[in-house]
Amino acid sequence: MIIDAHVHIGTSQFLQIDADAAQLVAIADEVGFERIFVTHVTALYYAMREGNDALGADLARWGDRLIGYVTIPTHRLGQDACDEIRRCVERYGMRGVKMYSHPESPITEASATAILETAADLKLPILGHFTPTECDVLMQRVPEARILMAHMGGQPYALGNWHLAVEVAERHPNLHLDTATSQIDNGMIEHAVARIGADRIVFGTDTPLLDPWVQKAKIEGAAIDESAKRLILGGNIARLVGFKTDAV
Repeated sequence: MIIDAHVHIGTSQFLQIDADAAQLVAIADEVGFERIFVTHVTALYYAMREGNDALGADLARWGDRLIGYVTIPTHRLGQDACDEIRRCVERYGMRGVKMYSHPESPITEASATAILETAADLKLPILGHFTPTECDVLMQRVPEARILMAHMGGQPYALGNWHLAVEVAERHPNLHLDTATSQIDNGMIEHAVARIGADRIVFGTDTPLLDPWVQKAKIEGAAIDESAKRLILGGNIARLVGFKTDAV
């Protein structure tokens, strides 16, 4: 089973995307993904509850293909964010949390701790748009949290430093690396597997922002064994959310 753990749904002028559930499932069918883990861009950039409710409606119709992230646009929402996580898990069966950090409101502020603890308490993985340095801080504060470092640290204000992402992940057993990156350096997947093991690398594509075919080829063409590829392409995220797969 291939599970894409990093997909966006909805309409955003900022991101220049417009994708509904039917479109995303059609893309998944074409590329060969059984399940896709989605974030609603309305919750991410415009209105948290409205976006999460919109995703909840999609999950009711496409629950055999979509898995939902409760999206938290800013940790500064505090208790409201914690309540939203519990609401979406109870009402819609969402299986993870998506959070962003921004230079002007970094995730390392103390108000983020309760949100991470809530996710950890509910055993929800957190797809975090965080830098490696931020992840290092967060994992020391809440070591039981299961964080997926979005883009393997390869985002603009992290300076694309996936080497540092791997280095930080070596120090924290609950820190995982998401493979959805616009940069595709030779040896990056092989290096990560050698340093932290295949069981802490999670496949993502950032569809529809990035090309899912390219992201899939990056894993399938890596010089790692087939069992490692199966773990990365679906086994690891399935384990984190409690799904059964044939990955070993």
